[in-house]
Amino acid sequence: MLVVLSALDRRETYGYEIRREAYRKTKGLFTVNEGALYPLLRLLTRRRLVRVRQERVGGRWRKYYQLTGLGRKELSALRHDWKNSRKVLEALLS
Repeated sequence: MLVVLSALDRRETYGYEIRREAYRKTKGLFTVNEGALYPLLRLLTRRRLVRVRQERVGGRWRKYYQLTGLGRKELSALRHDWKNSRKVLEALLS
C-alpha cells in the first residue's frame, strides 16, 4: 500500500505506470505484482483513499488514479510507521 500511495502522491497515474515506476526506481529489484496491484487499487478506491477516472487512450479505456485528502493522511501515517520500523530494525541489526 505504501508503494502505491507514494506513487500516487507524485501525480495522477494508471496501474501499469505504477508498476513500471517501481521497477525503474529500484533498478529491477522490486516489482509490483499485477495480481496484487489492481485489487489493491479497487480497495483503495472503496476506502476513498484514491479516486479514479477513466479516459479513452488509443481506442482503449484507461483508469487513472489520484490520491484524495484521506489518502494523503493515510500515506503520512504509513510513512511514519515505516520510519519507526526502520529505526527498530537498524537498532536490532547493529
